[in-house]
Amino acid sequence: MPNSDKSVLFIYTNSFDLSADTLIHRLGNDAVFRFNIDLWQEYAVEIDHHRLVIANPAGRTIESANIAKFLWRKPYTHQELYPDHRFPHELVFKEEEVAYAMREVWSAMYYSGRAVLIDPLSDVYAGKLLQAQIAERYFVVPEWRVVSGAQPGKRQSETEWVAKSFTSRRTGDRSMLFTTRVQTDQLSPASPWFLQSYVAAEYDVTVVVIRDALFAFALARADFPAGVIDWRRARILAPDQEWVEHALPPEVADGIRHFMQDTCLHYGRFDFLLAGNTYYFLEVNPNGEWGWLDPSGDAGIVDALARELSPDTPCHALPNPRVIQVGDCITW
Repeated sequence: MPNSDKSVLFIYTNSFDLSADTLIHRLGNDAVFRFNIDLWQEYAVEIDHHRLVIANPAGRTIESANIAKFLWRKPYTHQELYPDHRFPHELVFKEEEVAYAMREVWSAMYYSGRAVLIDPLSDVYAGKLLQAQIAERYFVVPEWRVVSGAQPGKRQSETEWVAKSFTSRRTGDRSMLFTTRVQTDQLSPASPWFLQSYVAAEYDVTVVVIRDALFAFALARADFPAGVIDWRRARILAPDQEWVEHALPPEVADGIRHFMQDTCLHYGRFDFLLAGNTYYFLEVNPNGEWGWLDPSGDAGIVDALARELSPDTPCHALPNPRVIQVGDCITW
C-alpha cells in the first residue's frame, strides 16, 4: 500500500483490541493507522527530531505530520497480555525499548495538541483514592480505608466491609481478587487491603462518558449467584447477566460532568451501585472498555466515538497542563 498524505487517527494498542477493531470498522481503514505494540517486529519505525515514520506489515506508511489525532488504547506488551508466561529477557528488553519510544511519541502528541480522549497517566494523577475524595462533592461515597500490617487491637468492625483491588492484577497463575465481603479481624496482616463499606445494592450502574456525552447502563443483581457481589464474577458464573440502558437522574449526570472537569478527563467509565434511589460512587476507569455494553451500536457509543475520533472532525485535545480541581477535598 502506498504512502498516504491523508490525515489519520493513530491508534496505539495491541492486536487483541476488539474496541479498536470496532472503531476501525466504523471509521474505515483509510482513516486509521494502527500500531500494535505486541507485533512491533512487523513494523518499520524511524523517529528523529524532525518526524516519526512508521510502515505497517501491509506496506502502508504514515508520517507524524499526517497524524491528526492520537488515541492511546491498550498498548499491552507480551508480559501484560500473558502474565502467566515467562518470556526471554532479550524479548522483554526489546519490547520495552520500543514501548519507551512510543510513550515519547504520545508525549509529543500530547504537547502538540493531538492526543485525544484517553490520558495514560490519569491513574497517576487521579487514582482511586483521590477520585473518592473529589467525588464526595457530587455523590454519596462509601466509607473506605487502606490497611497493611498488624493493626493494634484489631477486632471485627461493626461496619460490613468488602475487599477490592487497586490494580486488578493476578494474585496467582490463574486467580485474581474480585470484590468480596470480608471480616476485618480475619484479614491477613501480611497483605495490604483496600476496603470499602458494603452497599446492599439492587443494581450496578456504569456510565461511559465521551467528553460531553453520557451513556448509562444498569445490571440487576437479583440473579447474581449466592454470595457474589462482583458483577465480573457473576457474569463468569452466570453469563446470562445483561446490561440494559439506564436513565440517569439529572443531578447524577451533572455530577459526572463536574467530576470530569475537576479531574481533567475527556473519557471515563464510571461505576456506581444503586440502592433504592441512591447512587453510590465507586470509581472511574479513565480507559475503561465499552464494547460489551453496546455490541450492536444501537446505544450510540460507537457513533459518539467515531465523531470524536474521526480525523475529519475538530480535535478536542486533552487539557495541557492538567489542573486537577482538588480544593479542600483532601483532609490528610
